Amino acid sequence: MTLWARARQLWLLALALPLYALVLVLLNDRRVPLPALSGSPPATAPALFVPLLIVLTLLHCLGRQLHGQERTGVRRTWRYDMALCAAAVAPAAPLGYLLAEWLDFPPLAATGRTLLFLCGLMLLARGLADDRVAGAAPVLWLVLVTLFGYSSLGHPYLWTVLPMPPGDEAAWAVSAAVFAAGLALLPRAGRVRSG
Repeated sequence: MTLWARARQLWLLALALPLYALVLVLLNDRRVPLPALSGSPPATAPALFVPLLIVLTLLHCLGRQLHGQERTGVRRTWRYDMALCAAAVAPAAPLGYLLAEWLDFPPLAATGRTLLFLCGLMLLARGLADDRVAGAAPVLWLVLVTLFGYSSLGHPYLWTVLPMPPGDEAAWAVSAAVFAAGLALLPRAGRVRSG
């Protein structure tokens, strides 16, 4: 397990988690008008993009495999990788609610759900394709939400998931399902790919 931890560079994730919290605090209630091709979205909170910090750091850690040793080893390292993914997203939901209360900015309560969804999307793309696609998938989703995710009245469409209100149960359910599906593909992504 020590070799696994060293290979995965877990120290990067240990740095990214407090940085994630710090950036959320610094951004607080800031909003930025972003261009859209459909409808007229309200000004977007940059906090929507902060979970990418954890998602992309986690992707880097997962990509640091020792293929020869992991393929021939007795222990299945994908189990450690699953625990790592769960540990990376688990504190995000309570942290989001805590910051939303402390800073009096309710949208921060949805940052945990956003991290859950984007992390699941990254894991799905990694299981079905490769790490390059996995890195692009959550970024592309955010771009699609920004450009096409709002009606003419400025309300987010259901498919967007991320800009839904923090208490939206359907958005939480979809985010949890996407994350679970991504975790289910993690053993497949851990195999050595040809080419």
